[in-house]
Amino acid sequence: MNQSRFETLFQILSDRKFLAMEGLGNEVPYFIETYDIKNQEAVYRAIEALARRLDSSGILVAAIGLYDFVIQRFQDENELDSLFEAEKSVDKTVLLEEMIKMMSVEHVIVPEIASRARDKEARLVFIYQAGEVYPYLRTHEILSTLQTELSDRPVIVFFPGTYTTSYRDGFQLRLFGTQTARYYRAFKLDDYLARRTR
Repeated sequence: MNQSRFETLFQILSDRKFLAMEGLGNEVPYFIETYDIKNQEAVYRAIEALARRLDSSGILVAAIGLYDFVIQRFQDENELDSLFEAEKSVDKTVLLEEMIKMMSVEHVIVPEIASRARDKEARLVFIYQAGEVYPYLRTHEILSTLQTELSDRPVIVFFPGTYTTSYRDGFQLRLFGTQTARYYRAFKLDDYLARRTR
């Protein structure tokens, strides 16, 4: 994903019809933008720059880095140091189960995303840093739960892997190109454009 792609994204995301969620039928306004994990640092800088540019254009964005949120949450709860200590001695399966409970998608993650979007009166929501929080947070679970809480504005997930949207091959997210999960409610931004211009 290069700079010209982010210029294209700005044109798409600032378009009046996109912001009005035209051309979606009854589908939730969720979109997946994939990228190669090798370019992650540059992609993160570009996401943040894109969010600032949209904000400056009067299109407010709630940009949520999942990893940043998790670390901040553990710090706020004074649990980060004890988590690092536990990692040295606690069985990895047990530790994973505890982290899934502590970072409940339903009770912690999704309410926070919805709250940040509404508090900022954001017209767009960006979600990124999906790879760093796997496997205790999974993108398809976040999106499945989020659709009951936040479906009144576009949500764009920047995802390190691939997203297949094919009736022949199925609908699935592949994190890092290896870890597969089924999810069918989101669009690729390019597929959305093609659908709208038919």
